Amino acid sequence: MKKNLLKIFVAACAVFAASNVSAQTYLEDPRYGNSPEERKENVTTLNSFNDYVTTKDYDNALKQLNILLEKAPKATVNLYIRGAMIYKNKIQRATSVDSKNAYIDSLMRLYDLRCQHFADYSNKGRDMGAGYTTQIMAREFSQFRPADRAGVRKYYLQAMSTNSYNVPTDFALNFFNELVEDYKNDEIEADMLLDEYGKLENIIAAAPAEEKDKFEALFANSGAANCDNLEAMYKDKFAANPDDAELVAKAFALMSRAGCTGELFIQIAEKNYANTPSAETAIRLASIFENRKEFDRALKYLNESLATEEDPAAKANLYVRIAASELGSNKASAAGAAARQAISLNPENGYAYLMLAQAYAMSASGCEGIAGQAVYWVVTDVLSKARGVFADDPAQVSSIDSQIASYRAHFPNNEECFFNGLSEGQSYTVKCGWINANTVVRPRK
Repeated sequence: MKKNLLKIFVAACAVFAASNVSAQTYLEDPRYGNSPEERKENVTTLNSFNDYVTTKDYDNALKQLNILLEKAPKATVNLYIRGAMIYKNKIQRATSVDSKNAYIDSLMRLYDLRCQHFADYSNKGRDMGAGYTTQIMAREFSQFRPADRAGVRKYYLQAMSTNSYNVPTDFALNFFNELVEDYKNDEIEADMLLDEYGKLENIIAAAPAEEKDKFEALFANSGAANCDNLEAMYKDKFAANPDDAELVAKAFALMSRAGCTGELFIQIAEKNYANTPSAETAIRLASIFENRKEFDRALKYLNESLATEEDPAAKANLYVRIAASELGSNKASAAGAAARQAISLNPENGYAYLMLAQAYAMSASGCEGIAGQAVYWVVTDVLSKARGVFADDPAQVSSIDSQIASYRAHFPNNEECFFNGLSEGQSYTVKCGWINANTVVRPRK
């Protein structure tokens, strides 16, 4: 018996010698119990616990662990580190769902106790207290019980709160990924996702580019990033900081992706364009103003985009859009000039001929005498060229044929041609205002 007691005492002393704690010190240290007798007993239990862990006798180790958690929970942080290792081994080897869940619950309770008794623990200058522990809880709960969505959110939110949202960027990204999945599966409302997105933005701002891109992609593809939600999220932020280029750029990117066209988006887009002019933004704004029939504003951005475009085909398309906006503003001459520019750049651009034909037709009423009717010969000439370009597009051909038939009704008849000294097939030059075009006399049949 004396030999056994001696072994226990020697083993206990060895444990504390390794921890730079003398036997006398632990007997006086309240972390190990309320009295010298309790402390000696608890040290013996701790020594047995360590032995069982070393030999991987986890069943007996858990018995010692539970005794120590009750009698000496502040003894050493290694109690919790090794205890977590045991429970994770049990979780991985569990043979039933119930036993696995019981071990997971025990693991979380162990971490709760660690947070309680080692809230301010640090090692070699590294903070490993409650904030660190709650992050472990969130990561491991989501790993071991991913289907418990409420539980996953609970532990992540606990970690975020405990750390005052000062967490590693990868942890923040994992948290947001969980929230996005919950939103897609109707587990949470959009308000929660938007609120957490706003809180996590500053954390992710310090992340590597790859993590930033993933964060923004998660939000953009979540379904919560619709125009109503984005406008609600950025309205006050933009009003308070309209000159914050980073805020403006981020809002513009998200709202563009969502297809927003409202007044707030226009303000943000114009501010972003002023900060960093680009043809892409100019075209986006032009499209919005075209759809709103605000043609003067559309023309501003179309012309600015044109100034930076170098590809002839792309420039031709811009000129077509400029022509359409000029027509929308009832500026036939400017529309005709833009359409002719488009044709000179790309003679195979059928839409350019359509714009030019409309510009001619719009000007016909301003021409006097036979010239006002003769303009429609020019209109149908141009439409015929458009028809040739669109020969493989039945819908366009049908539309053009209908337009030609409609404009033919405005041709002068035989009598009108006769009194103006014109005969069928004769060459004729229409001169009226900006129009100066050669055509052929064709009386209305």
